[in-house]
Amino acid sequence: MHLGFGWWQLVLASGAVATWEWSSQALNNSGRAADPLEPTLKLTSPPLYRRQAQSRFLNENSQKFVVNGTAIPEVGFDVGESYAGLLPINGTNDPNQLYFWFFPSADPEPHDEILIWLTGGPGCSSVGELLQENGPFLWPPGVFKPVRNKWSWHRLTNVVWIDQPVGAGFSQGVVTARNEFDVARQFMGFWKNFVDVFGLQNFKVYVTGSSYSGLYCPYIAHEMIDAEDPEYFDVGGMMIFDALYSKDAVSQDIPMVPFVDSWQRAFSFNQTFTELLHTRADECGYTQYLEEFLVFPPAGEQPSDLPGYNEDGFQKPECNMISQVFSAAIELNPCFTVYSVFDHCPRPHDPLGFSGGSFVVHPDAGPVYFDRPDVKAAINAPADTEWVFCSSQAGRAVFVDGVDESLNGGPAAQPVLPRIIETTGNVILGHGARDFVLTAAGTLLAIQNITWGGVRGFQTEPRNPLFAPYHSDEAFDVLAGAGIFGSWHEERGLTYFGVEGAGHFLTIDQPAVAFRAVEILLGRVEDFQSTVAFTTDANATQQPTLDLNAAFSRASALGSTAGGRESSGASLGEGWPTMAGIVLAWLVLTLLV
Repeated sequence: MHLGFGWWQLVLASGAVATWEWSSQALNNSGRAADPLEPTLKLTSPPLYRRQAQSRFLNENSQKFVVNGTAIPEVGFDVGESYAGLLPINGTNDPNQLYFWFFPSADPEPHDEILIWLTGGPGCSSVGELLQENGPFLWPPGVFKPVRNKWSWHRLTNVVWIDQPVGAGFSQGVVTARNEFDVARQFMGFWKNFVDVFGLQNFKVYVTGSSYSGLYCPYIAHEMIDAEDPEYFDVGGMMIFDALYSKDAVSQDIPMVPFVDSWQRAFSFNQTFTELLHTRADECGYTQYLEEFLVFPPAGEQPSDLPGYNEDGFQKPECNMISQVFSAAIELNPCFTVYSVFDHCPRPHDPLGFSGGSFVVHPDAGPVYFDRPDVKAAINAPADTEWVFCSSQAGRAVFVDGVDESLNGGPAAQPVLPRIIETTGNVILGHGARDFVLTAAGTLLAIQNITWGGVRGFQTEPRNPLFAPYHSDEAFDVLAGAGIFGSWHEERGLTYFGVEGAGHFLTIDQPAVAFRAVEILLGRVEDFQSTVAFTTDANATQQPTLDLNAAFSRASALGSTAGGRESSGASLGEGWPTMAGIVLAWLVLTLLV
């Protein structure tokens, strides 16, 4: 079922950014409607993060990595304490080095833990995502200058963004990695050096990332566990968003036709082309594959030889569904991107040059932000390295001959993921329903082919309502919604969650949901059904009192998060309580016109 939004629904949606307190107080004692914008415009925001009086991490070894948080170009505020630079992957004289930017936690209560963020690609820069996803300050496309990020993950714990493997971002050296085991071994050497520099011995380590990090993170976490050295490698959990876990076809070609059907209003394909896609999905064996294996509980082990391929191991051209759909999509929408089916023209200017994966930069724009000499100097980056968001832009690879030999034939056939789940009991896999390049159905297929705790896959379809708390937006810099956003499920230490209002970059599209996920990963909050306020919410914003299961009873994981069905509107707040919310929306519309 597809629900389009009329003008009146957009009005209600515009009111959804208001806090729970505003909607409950929209009528004052005299019966007149209160102006919802006035208290916000007058609000003076306290600093989102303050420097600690005495740093735990500043010492004679880390001094050379200090970044002056008040002198970062274009940033008009203090970003707080941080450290950045290069460290070798082995001995001190090793020319192969990884670049990091480390932000100690802004939480005044110290925690002996650190969270690692790794960008995918392969070959894309984690520092780039610091600036556009989950770092202390953001510079999103189309925004005039950098802004504070209320949803920065360092508000919860110590976080380090690392450009890896060798060849990505500011990292240095000769590319020697042939597979994920090589990548993990590189990282282990770097990490031991990092721990020694900042005195992080016996800290819990949380490994997180997105996209191609569906391969990076499990192999690195597994290598850490295998080391049996908690002084340096005490893995507390792992979390990955919108990831690739095996061969591309599992997340792209096999589930592509149901994905297109689910988002038919975004694609607007004619009936002839749609019928052709269905015919080819049937002939390539994709329809039967989904009917047989995307079930709960799982039907059994999925074959390593995927449908749609010739005996020589090459994909049949007519079975390359993602290319056919993409080619048709850009005919109708020249600015279509693989990262979210709703992106459209014009493309806003991107200070990092990513531009929705097109890497198009205006010729008069000058160098992208991280390639500016003054920026490199401010963050201890190598002056002679050309920074590009993804190494492919500069014709660089991060694997020998550009091939990762760890990519396997079957869904989630990698041998490392089950042990991480069994050892930590704390693995979270999330996915945005609007992601075209890697569909949510691919993640669920991967889960249904993994055996952990002696049982294969999930026995129950993800159907629990995923809730993000209501909160006060102290400033207009980075807004985030609240309410029910999708579904989640947990079995035997593995949690899956799907978000209807997000594409490939889940942290950009739904920062509050991603922030809640970090709270769960760190053990601050029990699960995604919790209605307690964010742990960083000093006001302990009152949450709605409603039966989440009843509010979400009409949604199903396969119909929404996996298949990508358009939102039923639940995320706009089943918790909007009274006529006050409608009055508030009317007032917003009045102000706009």
